[in-house]
Amino acid sequence: TGKCIPKAWLCDGTNDCSDKSDEEQSVCLANGVSISTNACGNQYSCKGSSGICVVADWMCDDYQDCPQNDDEEQANCDAFEASYVPPETVTLTCGETATGDAYQYNEYPFTFTLPAGYAAVKMSTCLTDNQGPVYLYLRNDDYTVQVNGNYSEQCQCSGRYILSADTTDIVAGEEYTVSLYTEFTGTYAIKVDCDASSLAAITTSNVCTDSYTGGSSGYDYGSGYDYGSGYDPYDSNAYSGSSGYDTDSISNTPISLGCGVAETGTLAVGEALAFSWIQSGSVDVSLNGCASDFDTVFTVYVLDSVTSEPIYIADNDDDSSGQCSGTQSYLTVPYDPTFSGSTYVLVLTGYDGTSSGSYSVTLEC
Repeated sequence: TGKCIPKAWLCDGTNDCSDKSDEEQSVCLANGVSISTNACGNQYSCKGSSGICVVADWMCDDYQDCPQNDDEEQANCDAFEASYVPPETVTLTCGETATGDAYQYNEYPFTFTLPAGYAAVKMSTCLTDNQGPVYLYLRNDDYTVQVNGNYSEQCQCSGRYILSADTTDIVAGEEYTVSLYTEFTGTYAIKVDCDASSLAAITTSNVCTDSYTGGSSGYDYGSGYDYGSGYDPYDSNAYSGSSGYDTDSISNTPISLGCGVAETGTLAVGEALAFSWIQSGSVDVSLNGCASDFDTVFTVYVLDSVTSEPIYIADNDDDSSGQCSGTQSYLTVPYDPTFSGSTYVLVLTGYDGTSSGSYSVTLEC
């Protein structure tokens, strides 16, 4: 068709070329994009996609996660349920590190028993072997004991937990269930250290690096985030990340952003505002929302130079790079020569906190 697209868009489940040639496996293979038949592990693999995976809980949940909406077709849900194999339960042992394959937004079950004579345990995911953000949670069978991982014991990487428990929380000799929720695709690792005296006697390393791939479908908490079809604060029609945004959900004419100039104002929870800029130089730009006083989501599109249709580029629900002190958004948009001179659009959405709050958006060039 003569249209150029980034290599990363090949076989991603989205029709970017009018003739759908970017989704043909022969085209993808010819351009060095491999097609894995097991890329999703025990998740559902969206039709026509080599990388969009949907966890079991998201199947037939009335929210679109696959570009073709095949995760909401009952026949597909029934076939997936019949073939679904839950992750194997692994036993965590003092002095050992448990590792395994992880797929984004899966839950992995473990069991742990504090040996007799021990008083405390720390389970750390602050490990280089653990490649991305996770969440740890310990409980007993009837949920009368529940211990969450703690961010207060900081890792060098974002989104890592250390779960700490002693005999004021758990009983030595009793078996507990530990759940690991992974927010990445790669390898998980949990290091288990125990001590006979106290938690204070256990030292854990906080050295780690981030090395993982994110999923394509993102969060879907029923009515929360759903990055496969865009950000969805209240209903499934709010945004469509792969096929553009719904302009009815945006309450303003896009505000023009200039390099280094902060645009400020007031934003309500669930409200969406649009900003725009023209990517003219051959450098990356960053969108800085650190001065906002409540949680926000950044979603970036570029307008097609022929049709003016929005093309989804990236989103960020919090500052994963550590640029902001809170949970405001900071997002870097890499330079792409395909879209040099094109108009980019930032959609800013408030999703947490009070009913309204002040926002600040600065384009850093």
